[in-house]
Amino acid sequence: MKRRIFIVDDDRDHAESIADILSMQGHEIVMVYTGEEAVERFAEHLFDLTLMDVKLPGMNGVEAFFELRRQRADAQIVMMTGFSVEQHLSQALLSGARGVLRKPFAIADLLRAVDETDSPPEAERAA
Repeated sequence: MKRRIFIVDDDRDHAESIADILSMQGHEIVMVYTGEEAVERFAEHLFDLTLMDVKLPGMNGVEAFFELRRQRADAQIVMMTGFSVEQHLSQALLSGARGVLRKPFAIADLLRAVDETDSPPEAERAA
């Protein structure tokens, strides 16, 4: 099933690699590189899934996660990290993050995370 996936990662090479993989799977991809950009873009568009890096310049990924959840409580968000930030991650998981991808992660793990998230009903997507 084609999904609209939002990638938030300040590592442009990493974000583009993820985008390439998911585009080849037929998904539509939107990328931003800061938490502030994520909050702004999320308010303008409906995404089926967000892949959010934890460590971002300015507003970090956990702070951005909470802002996105305020905008849309049912947002499907998977956190990504290459760092041990268990306290921040546990806050996000307790507040509804759909999972954590620990960098570097395998393509199979990325695709599994995408497949395991819920899609909104077609009516919501068309809105």
